[in-house]
Amino acid sequence: EMPIGVGGAQPGDVLMLTRPIGSGVILAGHMAGSAPGRVVADALGAMARPQAREAEILANARAMTDVTGFGLAGHVQAICRASGLAAELWGAAVPLYPGAQALSDRGVASSLLPVNQADAPIEAAGPVNPLFHDPQTAGGLLAALPEAAAEAAQARLEAAGLTGHIIGRLEVGAPSMRLT
Repeated sequence: EMPIGVGGAQPGDVLMLTRPIGSGVILAGHMAGSAPGRVVADALGAMARPQAREAEILANARAMTDVTGFGLAGHVQAICRASGLAAELWGAAVPLYPGAQALSDRGVASSLLPVNQADAPIEAAGPVNPLFHDPQTAGGLLAALPEAAAEAAQARLEAAGLTGHIIGRLEVGAPSMRLT
């Protein structure tokens, strides 16, 4: 079986993310002693769970990658570039680890954040949440698949006690990301 790469997405495909973002901020806060213990423990617990079942359920995705140190934006950009598409990201739909936003708002950030922000710009009407560029440790799977397939996968994930968040859509256009 061929592994799924980042280049097969089609216009109209939606983007699905299986895990919240914000682990980089939480780990940075943990190292600085500024993250609440419960926030750190909850994130580490989620990060430690294997994602084999998610990968199996998303095996019909047209493009897929795991979200790592390049942050969510870097990995969406990789799919856009390899597939020759533009992405619309739905800010309110992107799941965040509990406590990550509060730490970010206090100025906690990974040292990789500025590089990620420079490498994967997001067009937006206002400021872009730094968590979109937060480097992830043990991040979720990011998959591009037709909307109907994504909704079916979402139902299967939920039935297995897992989550799949539909966070945006790919469209015809020069590789770019726009936040709405």
